[in-house]
Amino acid sequence: MTAQTILFLAANPKDTQPLRLDQELRDIGEGLQRAQHRDEFKLEQRLAVRPHDIQRAMLDLNPQIVHFSGHGNGDEGLAFEDVSGNTQLVSGEAIADLFNLFADQLRCVVLNGCYTEVQAKAISEHIPYVIGMKRAIGDKAAISFAVGFYDALGSGRDVEFAFKLGCTAIRMEGIEEHLTPVLIKKPITEETKDQDQPKAQARPTPTPSPMTPNADAPLEVFISYSHKDDDLREELDIHLSNLKRQGKIAAWHDRAIEAGEEWETQIKGHLESAQIILLLVSPPFMASNYCYDIEMQRAIDRHNEGTARVIPIILRPCDWKGSPFSKLQVLPKDAKPVTKWADRDEAFLDVVNGIRRAVETPLKK
Repeated sequence: MTAQTILFLAANPKDTQPLRLDQELRDIGEGLQRAQHRDEFKLEQRLAVRPHDIQRAMLDLNPQIVHFSGHGNGDEGLAFEDVSGNTQLVSGEAIADLFNLFADQLRCVVLNGCYTEVQAKAISEHIPYVIGMKRAIGDKAAISFAVGFYDALGSGRDVEFAFKLGCTAIRMEGIEEHLTPVLIKKPITEETKDQDQPKAQARPTPTPSPMTPNADAPLEVFISYSHKDDDLREELDIHLSNLKRQGKIAAWHDRAIEAGEEWETQIKGHLESAQIILLLVSPPFMASNYCYDIEMQRAIDRHNEGTARVIPIILRPCDWKGSPFSKLQVLPKDAKPVTKWADRDEAFLDVVNGIRRAVETPLKK
């Protein structure tokens, strides 16, 4: 059997945040070397990639899998390097046009960078399997996904299984970013329905959206709170454990941000993708410009758009009447602050029961 070539493209322009691309490449290589089917794969690399380096590598190596590791900028494109080592953005349409020229050989493209879902969708018009990231992803999560993905391919599994293992690998590391990667499959047409599709598959799986979540995937929960209420947020996190274990929710808060990551990018990314947003209301929350003016206001906007459910939770007595979220049903029961209950566990149980009802009720626009 002819070995499949994996082309690893890395770009970390000097005007962008440093990434551990060397570690990602090394870990992928070590995994493939010890894999059961190691003779079926050949790993090639191109580092500090400029746009013309991609086309040269495609011509020279004829890869079946292309892996990009670096920065993405959403609609603006992928960040490659110019002749000075600074950022040169390449649009998703341009990348898709290039890969379309090699569609007869290219089987899978992995875009392991922040906000690359836009480019992934463009490329998926031509390539059977494309993986992108629907929001910012940390170094540790990106590396965990890549290692899990290629470990699975090296063991003889298909792309869809490898994608699932990559997401699971993120979660096994205790990182709440396992919902960030997204697998997009080439649309089926009359010309392509017999090509690049597993025999048992009738149609491509649609990409989940906040309005139509994947039934098998936990709902993303964003927790907005003041750091002065960290102890109460931790208590709530503990009470949410059963919902997490049952796979119903994946909760995220800003304490999950790793050292060296851009905190504002992480917060805004999770705030945009969450399907449920918890507002932990207290005097410090109401006084916080970031919690109130940025997180809470955007949460209410998404509630009004019908793309997220917002649940205010009154932690401590404060003046919240007349606020934008006061029109919503709050928790605990009768809007009695958590700290005013005789038994705090009972208060949080009431909160969790309310969240469980929300999780099990489909979101209606």
